[in-house]
Amino acid sequence: MSNVILEPLDVNNWLKICDLTVSKRQKKIFPIANVYWIGISRYEEKTELFAVKAGEDYVGLIGCGYDEDCVTGHINPVMIDKRHQGKGCGRQAMLLMIVYLRKHLRVTKINICHRNANTAAARLYESLGFRVTGEDKTGCRRQLDLTDKRSD
Repeated sequence: MSNVILEPLDVNNWLKICDLTVSKRQKKIFPIANVYWIGISRYEEKTELFAVKAGEDYVGLIGCGYDEDCVTGHINPVMIDKRHQGKGCGRQAMLLMIVYLRKHLRVTKINICHRNANTAAARLYESLGFRVTGEDKTGCRRQLDLTDKRSD
């Protein structure tokens, strides 16, 4: 696997990111296309989006911002193209995003959500130190406390 980097989403890479997709099975869990995330990031949630790149290939999309309290950070969306899953790209992108949020937004806590049916996301987030803070019939909320020594 190539080293993963995050590039700010811009005029040079956004169309390449729109072409990426998850498997048909995954679309049943979370059917939102990347083009939707691009639109909502600009007009509603004010999420900063990044292209995930492995070597010369664009492999995914990840975003971050401040949560509603304007103190805690959040990561949303996290998407790795079906052809690049299982290669560690998602883990590397998440680690880079955690560093970005800590350094640039100076957050001490990061929230993330996932569908209950998305067991791959649950395993990844748990392995990175995100602890469950709430759950309902469809989704799970998790938080990473960057002041907790277990999250280092």
